[in-house]
Amino acid sequence: MFKLYSLLYLLGFLFYLPKEILKRKNQEPFKWLREKLGMIEPPAFETKRPVIWIHAVSVGEVLAVSPLIELLSKTYNIVLTTITLTGREVAKKRLKDLPVKIYYLPLDLKLPLLNFLKKTEAKVLLITETELWPNLIDTISKKIPVALINGRISERSFKRYKLFKFFFKPLLNRLKFLAVQEEIYAERFKALEVNSEKIKIVGNLKFDLFIPEKDFKELEILPKPIIIAGSTHYPEEKIILQSFLKAVNKGTLIIVPRHPERFREVEEIILSQINSEVDYLRYTTLKHLSLSSLKSQVVLLFDEMGILSSLYKIGNLAIIGGSFIPHGGQNPLEAIYWKKPVITGPHMENFPFIKEFVKEKAIIETPAKNLPQVLKSLFENEKLMENMAEKAYKLFLSKRGALERTKNLIDELFS
Repeated sequence: MFKLYSLLYLLGFLFYLPKEILKRKNQEPFKWLREKLGMIEPPAFETKRPVIWIHAVSVGEVLAVSPLIELLSKTYNIVLTTITLTGREVAKKRLKDLPVKIYYLPLDLKLPLLNFLKKTEAKVLLITETELWPNLIDTISKKIPVALINGRISERSFKRYKLFKFFFKPLLNRLKFLAVQEEIYAERFKALEVNSEKIKIVGNLKFDLFIPEKDFKELEILPKPIIIAGSTHYPEEKIILQSFLKAVNKGTLIIVPRHPERFREVEEIILSQINSEVDYLRYTTLKHLSLSSLKSQVVLLFDEMGILSSLYKIGNLAIIGGSFIPHGGQNPLEAIYWKKPVITGPHMENFPFIKEFVKEKAIIETPAKNLPQVLKSLFENEKLMENMAEKAYKLFLSKRGALERTKNLIDELFS
């Protein structure tokens, strides 16, 4: 099975290689290719300490694991791999002052993986959430301990894993431990016949986040209230924008797309929906403008990556993207961290803890068609918004602690 998988993976990579090179033509494509082949220079750390290799696929995983990396970096040197460019860039910003070297994950083939391991001299590999690459686990676990941290397995993925349980069962049992977020994920791994002694329910690292404060003085002129639509996907920008225009006579909608390659597309969507009575701004051009006054309704496209979590602080309300389409939702905790009331759509499957927040009336979950009315009713009842935010924050605090529990499990791998 591994030979067949590796052959199909290699053929797929070669097929898409020209497209991937062109996509990165302004982003050092051949450096990306060398890293994908595991052809890196040995990382130069200032202090000789054990190296931990952590893999986090993209922005969400990088942000979730950043507090753990900060904690581990007091004792270990860290090699962090990502798959996406945005994940890499966010990691560079968040971890720039730590003993952390950042690379793209090598191809899921034996030789690139072994090349990478040899150059980094990592002593442990930690895989975050659901990045269960077969050769990554099979090849590296024969050399060093491999474990899953902040683990989860969505219902959709669970169905696929069950279908190929004969393949994944021995693979998953090679992991030293599976530190999972919730009981539901523990049960799913048990259903795949993972040794139950290896499964540890430690909580969700996302609750242990620390968000740096950032000064957004350039946005002080924006009319209040400010609604922040974070990590949006197509066609959510249109859904949320139309709801805002219907429900809020005075205020600002800040739209933050999930993927930077969509900035131009989102700008076109915004311009197609607004009229001359609405001001449109783009964040990165604000410093070139001299704004003395704005119209009562403003739409701002936030076209800078990696600071959405800090941006939520200036908002009066957050709408969470990826939740009005069958995507599974994006992280609502960054807004809750700043004690902001939160609205989501009905598709938050990637964050099952949200059910408790909705049940406690700490978050409002609504279909797209009801979003205008929900916005209108909330802004007519500020006390309700305050109560929502307070309830959500208390629940958030009660669920912290995964950081220390995960760190203890990792330390045991070195004992």
